Amino acid sequence: MLSAAQVDAAAAAGARFVVTPAVVDEVAEACAARGLPLLPGAFTPTEVAAALRGGCVAVKRFPAEPAGPAHPVALRGPFPDVPVGGIGPAQAAAHLAAGAVAVGVGSPLLGDALAGGDLDSLRVRARALREAVA
Repeated sequence: MLSAAQVDAAAAAGARFVVTPAVVDEVAEACAARGLPLLPGAFTPTEVAAALRGGCVAVKRFPAEPAGPAHPVALRGPFPDVPVGGIGPAQAAAHLAAGAVAVGVGSPLLGDALAGGDLDSLRVRARALREAVA
């Protein structure tokens, strides 16, 4: 669940608790207003702390698998249009093959080129990326 309207629908259907893929303030507020315990998904320590500060009774790690090519597949369920960021040419093909809708290759691709770095190295990384995803 990612919205208060979804919480309303779950409550109307008799839900006794709510599970979400992420810490969403709107959902937490709706659950609190209806007296429904909330078990949000969290992946980082910051998200876990935010969930517990917000009164959640428990937190589930989402996605359960460590970051890697399986991560975007798990995230596509609740967040179908979110690309994967920080991916270099070496990982791009694996993430796309695993189901990522796109990959963000900014820093791993550019390296130091924006700060006047070696453009030949940038060309090598760009070719490697193109070959990896072709």
